[in-house]
Amino acid sequence: MCQLPRGVWSCAPADRTALSSFSNNLGTAIHGWPGAENSSGDCCRWPGVGCRQFGAHDELRVVTLDLAGRGLTGALPSMLARLDRLRVLNLSGNSLHGDLPPALLHMPRLQVLDLSHNNLTGELGLGEPAAPPGADSSLAHLDVSFNGLSRIRSGVFLGLPRLRSFSADSNLLSGSVPGSLSSCSELEYLNMANNSLHGTLAGLNFSRLTMLRALHLDWNRLSGRLPASLSDCRELRVLNLRRNNLTGEVPPAFRRLQALTFFNIGNNSFTGITRSLQALQECRALAVLILTTNFHGEEMPGGAAGIRGFPSLRLLGIANCALRGGMPPWLRASARLGVLDMSWNRLAGEVPPWLGGFASLYRIDLSNNELAGEIPPALAQLRSLNGDAPCEQVSMSRYGVRLYNWHVERGELWYDHYIPPSLDLSGNSLAGAIPPELGELRALNILNLSWNALSGPIPATLASLSALQTLDLSNNGLAGEIPAALVELTFMSSFDVSHNRLSGRIPAAGQFSTFPCSSFAGNPGLRGKYCDGSGGVVVGEPEHDGTLLAGGSEMFGLPFWIGMIFGLSATMFVNVLVLESTIRLSI
Repeated sequence: MCQLPRGVWSCAPADRTALSSFSNNLGTAIHGWPGAENSSGDCCRWPGVGCRQFGAHDELRVVTLDLAGRGLTGALPSMLARLDRLRVLNLSGNSLHGDLPPALLHMPRLQVLDLSHNNLTGELGLGEPAAPPGADSSLAHLDVSFNGLSRIRSGVFLGLPRLRSFSADSNLLSGSVPGSLSSCSELEYLNMANNSLHGTLAGLNFSRLTMLRALHLDWNRLSGRLPASLSDCRELRVLNLRRNNLTGEVPPAFRRLQALTFFNIGNNSFTGITRSLQALQECRALAVLILTTNFHGEEMPGGAAGIRGFPSLRLLGIANCALRGGMPPWLRASARLGVLDMSWNRLAGEVPPWLGGFASLYRIDLSNNELAGEIPPALAQLRSLNGDAPCEQVSMSRYGVRLYNWHVERGELWYDHYIPPSLDLSGNSLAGAIPPELGELRALNILNLSWNALSGPIPATLASLSALQTLDLSNNGLAGEIPAALVELTFMSSFDVSHNRLSGRIPAAGQFSTFPCSSFAGNPGLRGKYCDGSGGVVVGEPEHDGTLLAGGSEMFGLPFWIGMIFGLSATMFVNVLVLESTIRLSI
């Protein structure tokens, strides 16, 4: 944008008047604008203002106004609509309140309007005609997310034919998804997540939104079935409908969504997992598939279900569905899989050794199922965890969603940018010994084998897990001592071996001095400097088995006993002298 020297050209008086009026109606001053120190009378020189000359002898006109994050307060005035050459208006990240003036939506040349992260309330489109003249608006990007808007007028989008991106997530919106969005044939991005929208999606004709690439309607109260017309959005890459009340099956027509890479319908009430997977496997670009908390009590489709697999899949979440059956063999075709979560189901059988054959798999969560048998040593062959291949994280930011650990929905444990490398087989019926080979998984952050029927010792090879942060072996039948080498795990912040059959000394060095005594409870044979095997806190150092000298040396130290022996000897010597004197006197 042109910024010419003073005295050559300056901004149009009408633009300066509109900006001054805008500034005067705010509750706070704008640094560098009239009324502030060192301000200029040429509005093109004011901070956040960009100007352009349209003709050889024309005055400069304001084309951009970017005052994002300037601490602005007060109501949003409508006089900004007088800037008839304005193309970009960015007032995001302030504390503006009140209604959004409808005139701002229909400025003839405005292409970008960003009012996100403010305190705007009321209705979007309040006070405008039911069908404003669409040819008058050039608006392509509209962002009102993170405000307090309560409703969207049904006809507001009829006047926005060039709209390509609309974001209204994290407001207080109620009502249904406006059917007038169907008139925005150039729409590519639609985000109305985290509101209170209800009703069905039947009123939105997706057949007219053929350029749609991302649809975020998660965290609402939508009900009914998925419209088959969504399959006409052949450019659709991201479909996020998590946390609604949707029902029915995934339409078979979804197999036509060849560009689809992210599909999340978790926490709804969908049925027909076999037919859903049969349709979705035809989406050959699918990289993230989350079906968590659906298909309650159905059978996990096996090899005879006609499911070939998902060759591009990087993350699969089918958790908390109470699914019956065994581990599906079609998973073996997902050679690029990095994250697998099938926790909180009723899957039986054994943990398949072929899981160790994945080159990119770095997170396995099969917790809280009915798996039996032994832990296969072949899991130590996971290349992303044993150092044979780089651990390539599944990037979720490219899909515009937050990371979260969906197997603990009740606690909503969120990961903002990172899914930790982990192996979680807790809450099953696994038996036998812990394979020493697991010590080869040096990239592991979390190892959870709790609540099984494991026996035998804790392998000392686990001390090789140098990146380990959490180790939970509680509620098993493990015996023997806690390997002293585990004190070398300097990154470990959580350790639990409670309720086993362990004995011997509790290590006191390194991180072990920071673990609560509850980490060792339920092991009567354990003893230590700070805790005992019942989970109680020891005051001072407890007496242990062994000779009195050894026990005393541990309690009081060797100097105490040297002094004690010296004192006893001196006393005996004095007694002998006294006795001899007494004898002589008696004679």
